[in-house]
Amino acid sequence: MRITRRQILALSGGGLLSKLFGATFEVDRLLGVDAPGARLEIRKYTASATVMLFSIPLVSRASVGSGYAVTEEAGRTISIQFGAGSYPESARGLNRVGFIQEAVVEEKPGVPSECAWLAFMTTSQEKNLDQAKKALEASGAMVPYSASQGVGQNGRFHARVDRLEFPSKFTWRDITQLVEKARSAMTPLKGDEPGASNGSEKPSTFLYLVRRAILNPRPSTSGLLIFNSKEFVLETQKEPDAAATAHFSEKKLVPSGGSVMKMSAMLTEKRTGIRTPFRLWYEARSEHNLPLRFEYQARSFLRLTFEADVNAGAPPIHFAFKTSRENA
Repeated sequence: MRITRRQILALSGGGLLSKLFGATFEVDRLLGVDAPGARLEIRKYTASATVMLFSIPLVSRASVGSGYAVTEEAGRTISIQFGAGSYPESARGLNRVGFIQEAVVEEKPGVPSECAWLAFMTTSQEKNLDQAKKALEASGAMVPYSASQGVGQNGRFHARVDRLEFPSKFTWRDITQLVEKARSAMTPLKGDEPGASNGSEKPSTFLYLVRRAILNPRPSTSGLLIFNSKEFVLETQKEPDAAATAHFSEKKLVPSGGSVMKMSAMLTEKRTGIRTPFRLWYEARSEHNLPLRFEYQARSFLRLTFEADVNAGAPPIHFAFKTSRENA
């Protein structure tokens, strides 16, 4: 897929974000580097949803939304972003949006010396099918969002969360405008926000740690991460998946003779013990490529699956570094 210069106008890096939005965030500072030879990986996904009852699938709906993942590497600096959302007209009016960008500077491969993130997503309180149905019926003119930012350096992590609302006319298709509006409404970190220490092991950001788990050749991994001043443990188990290999080979996403690995992961908040499972699939021996599929239990009654699709519709993707190349 050819990446045009117009697409590569950075949403962050080189001070462009602060010029556009009037504020500088820690993620901008880390990504404000000259990166003429940045390595770029992109993958688009189509989203499907499965309604569950007591862990039993009741009904599935395909193409309820889409998403994308991007990694960019420039020297010791890595940018990882993920965005996804629903199409209300295909999801019974459900309007959900999520976006996160992480920046990590590595001391050495796999060891971050400094990191930052900025995330933005719709919020919902539905705990069961009945509440979800009532939420759909009561959809109003404004949609609540949570905007998060954080930074880790010198053994300390600081984070801030802003609660925002924007008109319901803005959907996943308008993610660029929504992120712009969120950044304009957020207050950059001052350094006196509640923080967390890193203990004896340097924690990572979420997407970065998932990426490191995929790159790790061991069949199981464990690592620490911090998000919004909360500590989490990410544990993973990996194994070959013959059915997934056949599926993605048929879709021409894995070459003949290739193999697909399944990584089962558990994210546990250390203080509360709350556990969040998710799974992803990736091509063996091509671990730098982005996952072919991932799925997670968004609610006890709702499972979301994102599968690689070169034809998936998605909003324009904006990149961290100014560079121009073809995506493999």
